[in-house]
Order: sequence, then C-alpha cells, then structure tokens
Amino acid sequence: MEFSLDPVTVDVLLGDDDVRELAAVCAEWAGHRGLRLHLSDDLTGWADHMRAAGAHDGLNPTFDPDCHPIAVGEGMHLLVRDESREVVACTAARLFRTRDFAALIPSLALWFDPLPDGMRGPLEAALPATVPLLSGRVGHMGGLWVDPRFRGSGLSMMLARLTRGVTLDRFDANWDTWISFGKIARNPALRAAYGAADTTLCVDGFFPPRNRHEQVYLNYATREQVLDAVREGAATLRDSLLHNTALRP
Repeated sequence: MEFSLDPVTVDVLLGDDDVRELAAVCAEWAGHRGLRLHLSDDLTGWADHMRAAGAHDGLNPTFDPDCHPIAVGEGMHLLVRDESREVVACTAARLFRTRDFAALIPSLALWFDPLPDGMRGPLEAALPATVPLLSGRVGHMGGLWVDPRFRGSGLSMMLARLTRGVTLDRFDANWDTWISFGKIARNPALRAAYGAADTTLCVDGFFPPRNRHEQVYLNYATREQVLDAVREGAATLRDSLLHNTALRP
C-alpha cells in the first residue's frame, strides 16, 4: 500500500519525534518544489520502477522480491512524485534479522537468497576485525535513484536521511547499514549527504552481482548516529526553506 507523506499521515505512520519532524520538513521542502513524498510497504513497486528507469547503475537485487523472500512488514520504499504523478526519485529499505549481518557479505546472501544458477560463493571479503557485531534487527537501505533532471537539487540528501530515519522507526532497527561503491564512498560530498556513519572497505576484487571487479564499502551506524543524521537533516532543510537556498547534492 502507498501512503502520501503529509502532516496527517506522518503522525500516524511514524512514532519517533525526530523522525516525524524530518518527514514533515521533507514534505514541506518537496511541496515548495511541486513534488510529493510517498511511502510504500511494497518493494515490488520499487523494483518495477527501477527496471523501467533509465540512467542508473542497475537494479540492486537486495531489494528485489524476485531475488529475496522479503516478509510482509520488512520492506518499504520512499518515492517522490511530480505534479503529473511521475516518479522522479526513490529509495528502498528492508529489515534483516540476523546474528551477524557481516556474514551475509561473503555468502552473497545480502544480494541473493538463494544464489542464482551459475553464481558461486563465498565472496572474498575484506572486512577488518574492528567492525562491531551487527546483529539483531538490522536496517539496510539502498536503491537510491534520482531522475537526471533533478540531480543536484538536494533530493539525494533528503531521501537518504529520511530513509535512514524511517527505516529505524518502522522496523525498530538497532543498526543502520548500506552498501556503497568506490565512486560514492570516496566522494566527500556524497558521503556527507547520507550523514553520520562508519565506513569500511568490505570487498576489493571480483564482485559477482556486477560480474566485474569492484571496491565495495559497508556503511554502518548505531541508532544514535542515525538520529544525529536525522536531526541534522531536518535543520539543514529548515534552513533551506527559511533562506530559500539550494541543497547539494
């Protein structure tokens, strides 16, 4: 089911005060630009859109119900629609219940469950011993896409912060994670758009989901770090509204 995020539904759908504040200011910021925010509990809609969308790096199988059994209530996506109801940006998230989230990387279970025919594991991972045990209810976000016409408008920052907050809230997650590739992980502006998190290289070699060599980074954060990013995002958007300034990226 898809819900419009507005002052009424925000209070119904979200429980944490900081996350509700961010969602409200995101809806206001988007509305000033003729855009509307929506929340959907069905990842099939995200996957269908990404298959049809142009100018992206491919569909992330982690959030594709055709590649994973995703339980009801454990997946969602945020989308931004323009005045003609066309989707101009979206992102996805899901919950993993796991004793060790990092173990999903070498097994490739983070991307496929079960593995497709012809794809073999384990993946040679490069996670350092300093990564804490990411266990319990682990939120995982990804699948961020922005229509080329709207890139550089601030939608990436807005959606990244909001997705992190909503994932924490709706899934009651005790960890927040996402995967990024080298061009994002090594770009300070793009990293800053997501807000507070720890980042570490987890794969440096052949990466079966893309069938090529990749440098893959794991980003992880505590609940406190997520809420810091949520509050900072709300303040940045409020300032943008107050002074009518642009956001990047």
